[in-house]
Amino acid sequence: MKVKTDPAGLESTKIERIASLRIPTVEYSSLPYFQKTQPCLSHDSVWTMADVFDVIVVGGGIVGCAVVWEMTSYGYKCLLLEKNENLVSEASSGNSGMLHTGFDAVADTLELQCIQHTFPKMFGVLEGFGLPYNKIGATMVAWTQEQAQIIPTIAQRCRAARVSFCTEISLSELYSREPGLRKQAQGALWIPGETVVDPWLTAISLAHDAKKKGAMIKTNAVVQNISRTECERQRIQVMTSLGQFTGRVVINCGGLYGDIVDKLAGLQHFRISPKKGQYAIYPQKVGHHINSSILPIPTSKGKGEIIFKTVYGNVVVGPTFEDSASRARPESDACTIRRLVRLGESCVPGLEGCPIVNTYTGVRPATETKDYHIDSYPESCWITVGGIRSTGLSGSLGIADKVRRLVLHQHALEPSGPRRTGLEKMDIKFVPPCHARIDDVLYTVTHPITLNGVWKSRDSRL
Repeated sequence: MKVKTDPAGLESTKIERIASLRIPTVEYSSLPYFQKTQPCLSHDSVWTMADVFDVIVVGGGIVGCAVVWEMTSYGYKCLLLEKNENLVSEASSGNSGMLHTGFDAVADTLELQCIQHTFPKMFGVLEGFGLPYNKIGATMVAWTQEQAQIIPTIAQRCRAARVSFCTEISLSELYSREPGLRKQAQGALWIPGETVVDPWLTAISLAHDAKKKGAMIKTNAVVQNISRTECERQRIQVMTSLGQFTGRVVINCGGLYGDIVDKLAGLQHFRISPKKGQYAIYPQKVGHHINSSILPIPTSKGKGEIIFKTVYGNVVVGPTFEDSASRARPESDACTIRRLVRLGESCVPGLEGCPIVNTYTGVRPATETKDYHIDSYPESCWITVGGIRSTGLSGSLGIADKVRRLVLHQHALEPSGPRRTGLEKMDIKFVPPCHARIDDVLYTVTHPITLNGVWKSRDSRL
């Protein structure tokens, strides 16, 4: 895409500002992650490390939170182990907060199956908990004639994926829907179901509800070793930095470290190849320039960079798709953010001259294949959930449902308690600078979308 040059040298000033932007560093309080300010409806006080859990979930990202919620809701006695101080601290703290319809997923894949299960069910969960979401839809825009010729193929793929409501729209309809776009589009596809949510609040609410229903959740719990006991009913022992826990089935939702956790159990069927995605965040005051998520025409290299509006109204450009040498989250780099800013201004002229307020980077747990790895090993008391890449939020409830069925049917493990699938609205209060109180429990907010969206004053401070 051709972009304007900057003969006046103004761009260099902007890039100096971009280079200095970092996700705000906040002083986290010394409060424990699950500090109780009044009696909490939890079974943690009566469960000990000597207990035998039906299910031990390793990993506290969106997938791990969804799995422990699903299993607990259906009566399984569950333990979730997270190696970080806070839940939602790795890949799930750097996603885009989008709930996808699956319109562009490959047909006959686990990914598409899980997304299509999640999409209708997630709205019931969001409404049941009282969480924010906005079904803004997405508009895929072709900026060249060559790109426009690809749109019918993409529309056909939508139909193959049974997302039949994706429709090609005329340019007049495009600009009626999106008057803020540059007036040089050559074609467009409308995907009305695409939705934005608060990605942190969605994940943490699943974990919070699971805890209320009896799940035990342990943070700062690094898994160090796996062993199995030989007894009448085989059990699996998980040694962690907090001590040893015993369960009947372990579900590995380790995300970026999923292959390493699998290796501890003597399994090695995939390898994580981390992919980095960078984002530039604009203030909420420019949110009126777009009405839906603006998607590019995908290429063989990926889906491309999106211009979207978060559930709180911030405009975001990203993510990039880059190889990463590390599983740890790197800082944003000025050159890439500069390119994202120029992309945003080129497609949405109203963004020109508006400074970004923040940047962030996410790392995705990609593997050598493009589909999910959901594998069951009954002889090892083990289920692997790996390679979830960038659609963990969109596929989370479908993944959790599939895992529960594997536990029931392949591992022949019945729930040890009653089913409790009811949903209750949560009392949510955000506490500056970086916490949220849900019912009587204080949590640390870890996602930039939430941090920049809830505390609007960050826009003026940065």
